[in-house]
Amino acid sequence: METIEPIKILLTLLFLLKACEMDLKERRVPNRLWRNMLLVLIPLNVVEYFMEPFDLVFAAFQLAFVFTLCYALYYLGLYGGADAKAIMVLAAVFPTYPSFLVFPLLNHGLGILAFTTLANSVLAAPFLVIILLLRNALSGNLEFPYCLIGYKVSARAIPRFHNLLEYVEGGKIKKRLRSVEPSEEMLNELRRAADAGLIKKVWVTPGLPFLCFITVGFVVAVLVGDLIVWLFLTSRGF
Repeated sequence: METIEPIKILLTLLFLLKACEMDLKERRVPNRLWRNMLLVLIPLNVVEYFMEPFDLVFAAFQLAFVFTLCYALYYLGLYGGADAKAIMVLAAVFPTYPSFLVFPLLNHGLGILAFTTLANSVLAAPFLVIILLLRNALSGNLEFPYCLIGYKVSARAIPRFHNLLEYVEGGKIKKRLRSVEPSEEMLNELRRAADAGLIKKVWVTPGLPFLCFITVGFVVAVLVGDLIVWLFLTSRGF
């Protein structure tokens, strides 16, 4: 199995990096990428099983668990469709947690690579909050809690791939913590409000390419393990 797993990891990483490139450029990843990833990697699972049979019951359980979790997170609006598909595909192409040479260095977490990848990727969120807070502190915009999730930009020029935390509706300025993807009408309304002197800057939040965090989380999961489990065990003195 150790001869198959490094190949699967490398191929998976190549697909994820391609998905990151698409996500950064257009914030869209076509379904054909995930379909091709399955077509390339699933046959390797068959080879892996005949070399050293793995537990099909656990593989089915983890697949059902990850699919349910991904649908729930997507339904709640916590991440996008491409992010959900990436984690689902990982659950399908890694029915067992990969181990080769001395990797992963720390642990196997719950033994589900897809779940560990997602858990590791979430750890990047606090670092983003710190970056946004420092940026807003330097510009003197420390209005809580908006300074933790976004920053201010000119109402006349909303950057691409940014969602609104503040907008104009019916001639009134409105704010909300759940960001809104701006329509052309909303952007026009903001420009009219800026021309009328009603508002100069608005709070926005960047539409994060979460697939990049997922890719980092995958690499960490393969080489190191589950960082959340490690932090928990370390805090308990294990």
